[in-house]
Amino acid sequence: MKKELFSIITGDLTRCYVCGRPYPQIHHIMNGANKKKSEKYGLILPLCMNHHTGAAGVHSKPEKMLAMRQLGQKYFEQTHTREEWIQEFGKSYL
Repeated sequence: MKKELFSIITGDLTRCYVCGRPYPQIHHIMNGANKKKSEKYGLILPLCMNHHTGAAGVHSKPEKMLAMRQLGQKYFEQTHTREEWIQEFGKSYL
């Protein structure tokens, strides 16, 4: 049975976090090898195609990817320490 996704940043996974469009894609703030950890800790955001993979999206703009990781780390550190973040993800983005 697959665990239901949740976000520690937003309670609404049905609309883009940036613009509010419905039917978003799920963005894993920590992707690649850390994708499962993103799901474990709720480090996901709903993003429309434009804000996710489009020309202006987080996967096309490194500065936006960094901003999302900083946002995720800030929320993570509300209930965990920075040391725990670094232990899980290798470095601080703040």
